[in-house]
Amino acid sequence: MANAQRGFTLLEMLVVIVLISIAAGLVGFGLQQGLRAAKERQAVGQVVEALRSTRARAIVSGTTESTVFDLRNLSVQAPDRPKKHWPAELHVTLHTAEQAGSAVDFYPDGSSTGGHVLLANGSRRWRIDIGWLTGSVQSKALP
Repeated sequence: MANAQRGFTLLEMLVVIVLISIAAGLVGFGLQQGLRAAKERQAVGQVVEALRSTRARAIVSGTTESTVFDLRNLSVQAPDRPKKHWPAELHVTLHTAEQAGSAVDFYPDGSSTGGHVLLANGSRRWRIDIGWLTGSVQSKALP
C-alpha cells in the first residue's frame, strides 16, 4: 500500500497524556513545598527581627524591653510593633529564663535573659540562639 497513512495510535496518545499529567503533578507538588519552606523561612526571619529590634530598643531607651511569645496564638511581638504570626504547621518551642515566662527580656546594657527558640516542621528545623551576656541573636538551620 503506497498510500498508507502514518500517525499515532490511541494508546500512544493516552501514554503521552498520562506522562504529561504526572509531570504537571510533580511540578505542582514541588512548587507547593517551595512555598511552604519560604513561609517557614519568613517566620524565622520575623522572630529574629522581633528579638533584634527589642534589643536595639532596650539599648536606645535605657529601659528593659521584652519580646513576647504567644505560643497558643502562634505569634511574637516586639515593643511598639504589630504581632507577627507564624504558620500553624510550624512548631515553636521557647527556652528562656524561668522568671521571664514566655518572653525574652533585653536590658539597657545589651544583655538579655538568654535562651533559644526552636522552630520545626517535619524534618526542617531552625534554632535561634539569644546570648545572655551580649544579647546577640543568631539563627541557623539544623540538619
